[in-house]
Amino acid sequence: MANVAMDGAGAGGGAADISISVDEISTIYNKINAINLELETINTKTDSIAAITFYEEGKAKKAMDVYKDANKKVMDLYDNYAQIANLVAYTINAMKEQDESLGQEFYEKLDLPE
Repeated sequence: MANVAMDGAGAGGGAADISISVDEISTIYNKINAINLELETINTKTDSIAAITFYEEGKAKKAMDVYKDANKKVMDLYDNYAQIANLVAYTINAMKEQDESLGQEFYEKLDLPE
């Protein structure tokens, strides 16, 4: 695991070490993206189920309407994870600007285009 130690001002004005694990942040970023892919798949499947027109009336029709609400909730969750992914990417880019070698490790770990 690659760690980078940085000196900075700690609580009370003293110097503190900050240890950053490139592997851990890379893993978090990749897991967030995997969750987003799953949410996209769920959205597609619930769209398909919601489009079924077999039931025209009755309790079954009302039960089918639940899928529309479920889709909205899935997409809300997707939006939240997309925002998290953007924040992690922003953090990586800020680190890259501050420390080119640290940023390069992220880009190599994540296989990102430069």
